[in-house]
Amino acid sequence: MLWVSNLRRDTLEKARALLNVRDINLICQYYKTYAQIEGVTRRRKITRARRRNGILEVRTAARDEWIQPVVWIEWINDLGVPIRYMAQDIR
Repeated sequence: MLWVSNLRRDTLEKARALLNVRDINLICQYYKTYAQIEGVTRRRKITRARRRNGILEVRTAARDEWIQPVVWIEWINDLGVPIRYMAQDIR
């Protein structure tokens, strides 16, 4: 979160960082990371991510298989705040 002050108006805006697939793989090593698979109602715990032919794929923790396409990836940071990135925001 980022505080922005405009004269008399204080607002709280979300700060976004550019992420690539390597960053997601590092995050998977240190945090519990989940992904929402398109067409599936439950989120899945993931261990790795990759991009093939422009489509984001993830490897699930329960099964050793690559699943696609991904809608979003989320993890919970050290402060307990869930962070969610849409698939199109990950390079």
